Amino acid sequence: MNPRALACTVALAAACAGGNTEREPAAAPGPATPAMSMRASAERAAATITPVDFHARIGFLADDALRGRDTPSPGLEIAAAYIASEFRSFGLEPFGDGGTYFQRWPYVLRTLDPAATRLSGAAPLQYGSDFWALPGSVPSAEAPVTFLPSVNDTTIPAGSLAGRMVVVPAPGATGRQVQILANAARRQATRTGASAFVLVLDTSVGVDEVRARVTEPVSSRAVDAAAPVFVVRHEAAVRLLQGSTPSLPSLLASPRTVPLAGVTIHAAAPARDIDHRPPNVVGLLRGSDPALRETFVVISAHMDHVGAGRPDASGDSIFNGADDNASGTAAVLELAEAFAAMTPAPARSIVFLAVSGEEKGLLGAAYFADHPPVPIERIVANVNIDMIGRNAPDSAVIIGQEYSSLGPLAVRTAAAHPELGLHVGPDPWPNERFFFRSDHFHFARREVPALFFFTGVHADYHRPSDHVDKINVEKTARIGRLIFYVVEAVANDATAPAWTADGLAEVRRLTGSR
Repeated sequence: MNPRALACTVALAAACAGGNTEREPAAAPGPATPAMSMRASAERAAATITPVDFHARIGFLADDALRGRDTPSPGLEIAAAYIASEFRSFGLEPFGDGGTYFQRWPYVLRTLDPAATRLSGAAPLQYGSDFWALPGSVPSAEAPVTFLPSVNDTTIPAGSLAGRMVVVPAPGATGRQVQILANAARRQATRTGASAFVLVLDTSVGVDEVRARVTEPVSSRAVDAAAPVFVVRHEAAVRLLQGSTPSLPSLLASPRTVPLAGVTIHAAAPARDIDHRPPNVVGLLRGSDPALRETFVVISAHMDHVGAGRPDASGDSIFNGADDNASGTAAVLELAEAFAAMTPAPARSIVFLAVSGEEKGLLGAAYFADHPPVPIERIVANVNIDMIGRNAPDSAVIIGQEYSSLGPLAVRTAAAHPELGLHVGPDPWPNERFFFRSDHFHFARREVPALFFFTGVHADYHRPSDHVDKINVEKTARIGRLIFYVVEAVANDATAPAWTADGLAEVRRLTGSR
């Protein structure tokens, strides 16, 4: 017997158990009010957000076939097509470009020309074995050399290295750290006027991970008006500066900025630009109130991840990104399905947004915030979802809750739904600066009140081991329902969310919007 039939049988048996015993007649229920009907509709809609659905959606997005959903990549396009297909099945209106679900944004990648890349001083070096290069806006330079003990040395006066090639040690740097140092070198070159930077690796550094990182194409936006950066193996740098005064070995032990005599470096890093158009995916649920439907709540998550890279110890080279951020993208889909099932629809219109380019610097969200399909003043709130599938089963973190009325609303909503079993806390990692690290940042930059739902990083963050089987889909579904209730409250409240005075001042300071 199925559970529903069993429940009916039990209920019937209980009704008959009293024999002929007379009972007071039950009071007739009162008529349903519009508020009661809306509440019942919301509860039914929230119940459609399930662990089974989350597992299926995350499993699709984090499958090996999508190759880590890099921006740009065929895997990202597959993810975008899947999301658009789901939006269509829910009955959402296309809200992208030209009556489609896609908003494509310009992303120009600058790719080095290895055959024409050169670096020589006392001796010529070989690209790909002795050194690698990250292109800038200047394809070539020839200059005398200055040694700088740290790429982050801010005591160097502005403009003081104009026309110089700067050699700087990269102690212990591998992979991602080399990219960070290269970005710091570009900033330092812009400030000091240096023609180019040469980062000298440690003798102990393995080059495979470095090679994988520094040979990737880079966004032209990141290197416009920037100097090229050359990453050189230690023994090759010794040959490059052979006969200089002082010598490189003595310089590496020095804490001083020193101009070198006896050597000039010739460098070339020509590159070409390739114009890509990655997608954001945008669907609209039109609101039911004739006035409030012209205002909008945006629910967002980034659908991209970091692609494929060097294999880990298990041989896995695909960074599936199940938690980061297939979990948040699945939540957008679950929320879209739930809200589309409500009768009537919420009073305000709701935009469901999956962005790309988050892992490249929040680029897709920045484009959407600067090119929204409606005037930005009509967007009353952004609720962003990024990594909600791991860590403690009874907790969720909301970043930015102290800045606007959305934060207290989320806390009250969690308290009003104890069945969700979620403790909602403020940001416990302020030093990690997560406010700057996901897509809500660009809504806040445009002064749209924003919240960021998050459950924290973990050992599988940005590793091939971020797989669907490690997601707590039961917790993820509960967080999805909590977000549903928060958004439903905003979408049906005639009073729009508002910044606090201190919160707006702080957000303006953090985002540089004023």
